[in-house]
Amino acid sequence: MFEIFVIALQFLSGSIMYSYILAKINNVDLKKIRDGNPGSSNLWRAKGFKWGVLALGLDYFKGTFPLFLFIASDSLANKYVVSLAALAGVAGHAFSPMLKFKGGKAVATTFGAWSVLTKWEAPVILGGVFSLFSLLKRKTTAEEDSFRVLLGLIVLSIYVLYKALNQETHLLVFYLGNFTILAMKHWKDWKKFFSRLSYPAK
Repeated sequence: MFEIFVIALQFLSGSIMYSYILAKINNVDLKKIRDGNPGSSNLWRAKGFKWGVLALGLDYFKGTFPLFLFIASDSLANKYVVSLAALAGVAGHAFSPMLKFKGGKAVATTFGAWSVLTKWEAPVILGGVFSLFSLLKRKTTAEEDSFRVLLGLIVLSIYVLYKALNQETHLLVFYLGNFTILAMKHWKDWKKFFSRLSYPAK
């Protein structure tokens, strides 16, 4: 029963759409910004660095909270339950009841969830891929940003498989669920990206 409570609580934490709330405070309609995603990246574009970083930090934080408190207090020891709870936080953002189950793309919250599960390891891998991509292409489209997410997940899979082979299979459970959620949120952009590669504009 306690485990179900933690999973549900993490989902509720993830479902709080901070970027949407901050946008409302600033009279910004995120649906009219770029791809219409109600996430921190579009708030950043609309209101600049200060509000963007605040939203990004909150979206990251909710991927860790309150789960890390239960882990730190040793009240939640089952790694598979921890993985499911972390996944619930990501799902909460992606399918938020606040927005009629049409949430954000869950990238920042994914970073938070991986931080709970692996501390710095997985976030550094994902962040490294994202940073390299940004160095190679300074200005990106929404489709290219989504491809960057796919590329990060592919590289991360090597790390996850290594961990799974060393008896940390709970990370594989989270990875598969995380990949599925992100694929659902980014699928249209991935299709557009690869279709443009196949049929480049003349």
